[in-house]
Amino acid sequence: MELIEVEPHFWELYQQGEQLFLSIAIDLSSVVSCWDIVLTIEERRNYQLYGRSSIDTLAQQLVQQVYRADYSQLEQRPVSAKQQQEMQNAFKVWRLQHQ
Repeated sequence: MELIEVEPHFWELYQQGEQLFLSIAIDLSSVVSCWDIVLTIEERRNYQLYGRSSIDTLAQQLVQQVYRADYSQLEQRPVSAKQQQEMQNAFKVWRLQHQ
């Protein structure tokens, strides 16, 4: 697992083989809601074609859905506990390299 893109205090994009994972923090004024999801084939393709801007667009779409109390996209594709641990380890490595 490797951290490949970061938008500080908003989202992180991880890669493991062909798979991409998004960790997103959504500010709901009184609380920050954090989610880790597996990207779909289409979202991976968009990232290959458009790069970082496709992840920015996806993150904004997810924020808008949450503001409408629609958590379906986030709830339907959670990462496993093992993948979540690997994401956390990759973040620690990245943080040490970027101090």
